[in-house]
Amino acid sequence: MMTGRSLRNALTPALVLSAILALVLIAYGRSIVQGFAPIDDSFLVYYNLAVRGVTWENLKAIFTTYDPELYIPATLFTFQLNYMMGGLNAEVYHITNLLLHAANALLVTWYLTLLSGKRSLGIIGGLLFAVHPLHTEAVVWIAGRKDLLCGFFFLLSLIGYVKYRGGSSRWYVVSILCFLLALLSKVLAITLPAILILQDLLIERRPLTRKLLIDKLPYIALAFIFFIIAALGKERVLASSSILETVLMAMRSTMFYVGKLFVPVNLSVFYPHQGAISLFDPVFALSTLGVIALFAFALFSLRKWPWITFAIAFFLITLAPTFLNFHKGDAMFFAVDRYAYLPSIGFLLLVLMVVRSSMERLSKHGTMGVLAGIIAVFAVLSHVQTRVWDSPEKLFSNALALYPESVSARTDLARIFRESGQLERAFEILKDGLAYGDDGHLHIAAGAVYAASGQVTEAMAQYTKAQEMLPENPEPLFALGSLAEHEKRTDEAMAHYRTAVEMDPSYVAARVRLATLLLQQGKASEAEEQLTEALKWNSSSYEAQKAMGELLTSRGEHERAYDHLSKAVSLRPHELESLILLAENALALKKFGEVGELLTRARSIDQGNARVAELFRRLEKEDSSRFE
Repeated sequence: MMTGRSLRNALTPALVLSAILALVLIAYGRSIVQGFAPIDDSFLVYYNLAVRGVTWENLKAIFTTYDPELYIPATLFTFQLNYMMGGLNAEVYHITNLLLHAANALLVTWYLTLLSGKRSLGIIGGLLFAVHPLHTEAVVWIAGRKDLLCGFFFLLSLIGYVKYRGGSSRWYVVSILCFLLALLSKVLAITLPAILILQDLLIERRPLTRKLLIDKLPYIALAFIFFIIAALGKERVLASSSILETVLMAMRSTMFYVGKLFVPVNLSVFYPHQGAISLFDPVFALSTLGVIALFAFALFSLRKWPWITFAIAFFLITLAPTFLNFHKGDAMFFAVDRYAYLPSIGFLLLVLMVVRSSMERLSKHGTMGVLAGIIAVFAVLSHVQTRVWDSPEKLFSNALALYPESVSARTDLARIFRESGQLERAFEILKDGLAYGDDGHLHIAAGAVYAASGQVTEAMAQYTKAQEMLPENPEPLFALGSLAEHEKRTDEAMAHYRTAVEMDPSYVAARVRLATLLLQQGKASEAEEQLTEALKWNSSSYEAQKAMGELLTSRGEHERAYDHLSKAVSLRPHELESLILLAENALALKKFGEVGELLTRARSIDQGNARVAELFRRLEKEDSSRFE
């Protein structure tokens, strides 16, 4: 018969899990109905053919490509599973994110309980992790899956190692396998060997011996391999910043995250930095002093309070890989909310140290009451922050309200207004941005607004200005090429497209437009070369797949054309031209049943289309001839 204590022990995990699930739903549950976000979700999921189910071709694709900078095959595999469960139904992807985050909160509870030996402290840490507002981006953004999945396997690997150190050798293998899966989810996990070594030295108080390092060798070897893989994908990013700039921005980022972990308000999808990065700037000077003070506190605590030293080290070490990501092309960002997802565990360790001290000196019930209040406030703040992701307009408007100097937020918001036909609003948004500094990207966006309103001369002037301001950016050249092509100045357009491709070989749109013009000039071989390169860079480009299908159709290579056009239709099921082209090739290949279905879809889009009517007549003739 179970005693009262054993019954409580049996019920505790179920109660903790229930509490975590309830809090996660309260804090982030609104995300289930929010759809795909306007950043990254499109090319990672919605328009990514590699995640359209689990096939050998798709598995090969996710294990042999970057996204385009990160190597995340395990994350992409989970998107494949989601697609098999619900296609492109965003709810399935959001529910998976919520469940992963809840699982991570449970693992945080387990890990902190193992380290501290106190279940109550572990539960407090898990509940705080579950609802912290700084985690909103990682949870409600589908593309944030890589941080959630990496965190899941990272924590399992940590727990496995603790269990191994407790005497279970089987957990050692589990820990290493989970570390590999964490690396396959996101390379941020390369920090785990350092955490394990510090855990041995500071928490278990093991002496620094040869054996302590030997059992880390598998972790170190895997970390080194994935560091090389990551460096290859980040080559352009790594080359864009000096060491001094990287160090100073790391100081600013670190102290920003410290502040937001304690006071998680005014969160944004963009945290822009403009101007020089200098130690003489008060922001960087004060941040540097803050990090020095943090290091000093960690060293001061080393002998008497090694837990504090380990907590600070955990935070800084897991944050360190993100310091290389602040420079994205022409833009700079000093922070990204989801980067604090794993490092926040170090913050929780510090909080638990304070909690344990408070329980010893003050009222236990009073301390627990304060913590319950904090958890409730965090849940409300997370819910409010989740609502920011309701729509693209709301997301970028929030960023612009907090950081009006943000060029990215301003141009994204202007694009939304332009695409919805609100050209005056789009122009005003861009014009207002000049008060915070003249930026070439504002002129690119203004050129697009002018072009949409038919003001070609004004659009050309804006693009030319942008080209002068951003001489290494191929975007203005592509825009000028598009205008020239629209004005039938083919040679000028081709020259702009060629230059854009020379500046950025991965510029798929420029390659496709160049190929289209080459094909018009009868240069099919050269056009095919451009399209082949475009598809190597992005096999999920609708424009590249369609253009290649058109080229092959003109040659009578119906089998190859059918393959490319099938992918184009898969990416955009309601594009009439692609449906008709695919139907033509399917008819040539005598796929009569499929032809009928494609033409029916095409007719529902345009009932009076002459090409569709002609293909129906050809289908009836071909189909009836089979029975003569």
